[in-house]
Amino acid sequence: MRRRNPGRRLHDAVVIVPGIMGSELRDAETGRTLWGVGKLLAYTARAHTERLRQLAVTEDERAGRTGRVEVTGLLESAELLPGFGSAHPYSAMVAEMRHSVVDSAALLPFPYDWRLSVEHNGALLAAAARRHLDAWRAHPEHRRYVEADPEAGPARLVFVAHSMGGLLVREALRLDRTLRDDIRAVMTVGTPFNGSVKAVLMLNAGKGLPLPVPAAALRQVASTMPGLYDLLPDYRAYEVDGDMRVPGVEDIVAVGGRRDLAKAAVDRRADRAGTTLPEHVTIVGMGQRTWTSYRLADGTAVFGRYLFKRSNDGRLLPDAEGRPQRDPRTGDGTVYQYAAQLPGTVRPVHFYHEHGSLIRARSVLDMASGLMHGLRHPEERGAMLGDETAFELCAPEWSALGEPFAIEVDGVGRGADLECRVRGVNGLDEMLTPVLRPVPGRPGVLAASCTPGRPGMYEVEVTGGDEPKRRLVPVLDTVHDG
Repeated sequence: MRRRNPGRRLHDAVVIVPGIMGSELRDAETGRTLWGVGKLLAYTARAHTERLRQLAVTEDERAGRTGRVEVTGLLESAELLPGFGSAHPYSAMVAEMRHSVVDSAALLPFPYDWRLSVEHNGALLAAAARRHLDAWRAHPEHRRYVEADPEAGPARLVFVAHSMGGLLVREALRLDRTLRDDIRAVMTVGTPFNGSVKAVLMLNAGKGLPLPVPAAALRQVASTMPGLYDLLPDYRAYEVDGDMRVPGVEDIVAVGGRRDLAKAAVDRRADRAGTTLPEHVTIVGMGQRTWTSYRLADGTAVFGRYLFKRSNDGRLLPDAEGRPQRDPRTGDGTVYQYAAQLPGTVRPVHFYHEHGSLIRARSVLDMASGLMHGLRHPEERGAMLGDETAFELCAPEWSALGEPFAIEVDGVGRGADLECRVRGVNGLDEMLTPVLRPVPGRPGVLAASCTPGRPGMYEVEVTGGDEPKRRLVPVLDTVHDG
């Protein structure tokens, strides 16, 4: 049953756009779930390989003849695709925004087939947003609201977009310029406007990664996804010949990409360069260990957490021995800090959270709700929230069943009282409480070890700061698969 919220000051139409892997997919013919199984209680190489191959994008799909795969909704549970990392559910953001709107009819979650290009999905988003706004303006609850407060005027659009979702919003505005006049605000959370080195990892992941799937299957499937190419770095991230450059078509091919998809993605970069977002609130994750550059060694990508120092005019700054100076950089663990900023927007708001956790962080939920209450200026929201504790939570991408995995907290201030809990999610009820202890010789670093008893998805949570820090760790059963 829909419930009115008569005390709300804004009555806009809200669209939530998830990131890559944030939408559930199924086979249109068989009804079989391809992505978003809900309960990940066992992980085997065979099961992973089968899922990977079903997600490969066909030539027909790349040509625009879609329909083989249906989108069924936003991701409701944490998911894992080896080599791609963990996808996080959007239930917290949906619940927050549903509570913030005048009526639930004003809220539109926009799931999409994230395997396909940003251009394809951006066009779908533009059309869906226009339909949603028109439908909400004609809704009885909207008419009632405007009658009670004529100065409010007709509803406008508010976009809340995570990761790749922000690229879709920008693309929607590029394709439908009339949409801009109907937007109240756009909030992007960890959006890789200038790409992510993690996308290089996805294309090149079959080489040298200790994952429980055949390397060839991983490379083959990743290379078919146009959406993945739209996430490749668009800044000087490729280290070669003593310098760094923006990866071009041949560079993308060298890490395992297809030439046709690489060229299409590079060509689209220039088309999008001048598109900005109106009333843009930018949420950026920082302080997490993040791959920001890469180089190739015999065809295998070797990743680094640094860029080269440069002068204001772009010249390299050498050290005393004439070598380029390395400048350590961080981000949200997936997106380099400055790659998440769109040129020409207001100063971003920074939070010390990992990429997937950003969209579920209490501070980010509060900011999204603030958009609906007229609190759209980042400086104002930042003043209300106060300074956030800047420690970093580190955990592995995945762990094997029966083997302990390490938990590390870095940047811990003197006198801090932190607690760690590891709980099973997606139907698991296991709870562990590893004890964080100081690491000898490493001031400000606490560490613990954890060994879950069953396969599945586990959430590591560290409390004691302004708000909890969280990471998802899949525990894979790699033994009984043969």
